[in-house]
Amino acid sequence: MSAYAELNVTSNFSFLLGASHANELVDTAKELGLSAIAVTDRNTLAGIVRAHAAAKRRHLRFLVGARLDFVCGAPSLLCFPTNRAAYGRLAQILSAGQLRTRKGECELRYADLLQHGEGQVFVVLPPVEFGSADNPAFQDFRTHLMRIAADFSGSVYLSASRFYGARDLNHLHHLSTLAAQAGIPMVATGSVLYHHPERRPLQDVLTCIREKCTISEAGFKLEANAERHLKSPREMARLFAAYPDAIARTIEITERC
Repeated sequence: MSAYAELNVTSNFSFLLGASHANELVDTAKELGLSAIAVTDRNTLAGIVRAHAAAKRRHLRFLVGARLDFVCGAPSLLCFPTNRAAYGRLAQILSAGQLRTRKGECELRYADLLQHGEGQVFVVLPPVEFGSADNPAFQDFRTHLMRIAADFSGSVYLSASRFYGARDLNHLHHLSTLAAQAGIPMVATGSVLYHHPERRPLQDVLTCIREKCTISEAGFKLEANAERHLKSPREMARLFAAYPDAIARTIEITERC
């Protein structure tokens, strides 16, 4: 069975997005046989304290990180410090964004990343689906990806996730081609919002609160299925059978941190 570490995990510290507590995510990761787990909440390190404590209790490797969402049009990315000094720089990135706006919000700019990006590993997050390589969104993302890959050479990966859509395999092919063009590796992630499929109804409720609508009004604002949960290494290897290196790179990133 292939070893796998889940790098893209949202906890309830991403307000009205994640539907599971950090300890639930860590406990489930241990039970599923994951090699490691990260908690990457939106523009915050708030979830890592409880997650780290739970991982220490369960003797599971834990990666400190955060998801950075920008206001300047740059794509979102996961940021993993490789050492203590880089952790301090990640804290500086987040502090800069928080000081620009009111409490509870964060306005990050790509310039913050350029200033404090030393010692980080980045996993760039593409749109859920491009449709085709001719799509303007694809071309826009490609431009941004090329810039990030050049600015942080050797420290950038491209995330690929399976959402069980009709064009999943086509989407993976586009991402694989794009990663090759940018000269960066592609890495598999689960894009996790909760620890178990049974938590999906709560995630739907959180979405409705965030979008200020009822369940009957939510429509396509809700997730299409209950697949945004933690998965076993065996299941992830099956989903990425055509791209086994993308599974192996989760361990590569873990060892870099």
